[in-house]
Amino acid sequence: MNLKDLKYLVAVAEHQHFGKAADAVFISQPTLSGQIKKLEDRLQITIFERTTRGVNVTPIGEKVIDEARQIMAHAQNIENMAAAQSGVLCGELKLGVIPTIAPYLVPHFLSQALTDHPKLALSLHEDKTEALYAMLANFTIDAAIIATEIPPENIEEIELYSEEFLLLCPATHSLSKKPRIQAHDINPEDLLLLPEGHCLRDQTLELCKLNSTAVSGQADLRDAGLQTVIELVRAGRGYTFLPKLATGALNDQTGSTSLKRFSPKPKRTVRIIFRKSFPRKSCLIALAKLISATPSLNTDLALLVQ
Repeated sequence: MNLKDLKYLVAVAEHQHFGKAADAVFISQPTLSGQIKKLEDRLQITIFERTTRGVNVTPIGEKVIDEARQIMAHAQNIENMAAAQSGVLCGELKLGVIPTIAPYLVPHFLSQALTDHPKLALSLHEDKTEALYAMLANFTIDAAIIATEIPPENIEEIELYSEEFLLLCPATHSLSKKPRIQAHDINPEDLLLLPEGHCLRDQTLELCKLNSTAVSGQADLRDAGLQTVIELVRAGRGYTFLPKLATGALNDQTGSTSLKRFSPKPKRTVRIIFRKSFPRKSCLIALAKLISATPSLNTDLALLVQ
């Protein structure tokens, strides 16, 4: 058994499909299937149950794959520690980012990080908060950028920045004429929310003192992202709350929308979280400093708010 065998196991487990897993590890499907079968024969266990619909992991397979992930993570840590001797931000770093941050933050720091630190191999994974917690736990990622309070057990954090929430509404809406918006101004029927599982949805409901049933009559947005919600506002279908960083992508030259401040001023704290056992905290500290210095984080809100 070698690290390559473990890599193949994890790939099949993650993709639940031999063809997709083979593409991910850059080998042919017959080669991958043969290697997995050899490993199962050697261990005298069945790791994957093959069906016409895909691949299922057996109970003993779950345990083997969990060990495989940890072994791969430890092997990568050895390589990363060696690479760190030539600089702090280097080696492979697998970073998760939530969808309401990724498209608005990553483009601003990624090119700078790769230019200034050419030995850094940054791998990005975009997903919801709960999924990123799971990916941290099973060693799929090294760290994650999130915007919620973290569970204290086995997790550390580095604060990146705080950002204000702003109301985005159609320029023709009555709220666009108000100097500041308060919770009692919000009509649940006009409030556009992201699907369940997005922390921005929960933060908005808390801000407006609403529960999920109060907005259950809105359009079904179960697969929508923040940019889709923004376009719905532009089309006059309602209003929504945006974190400050996301407002930089509006580029609303048509004047179809208006940004308004809320009272009391709501904020969220964005942070990097990682396992306490992760051996390269210095790398994450360096990345946090680079992100915190991003010019887009320091945009003057007075230039945005009408």
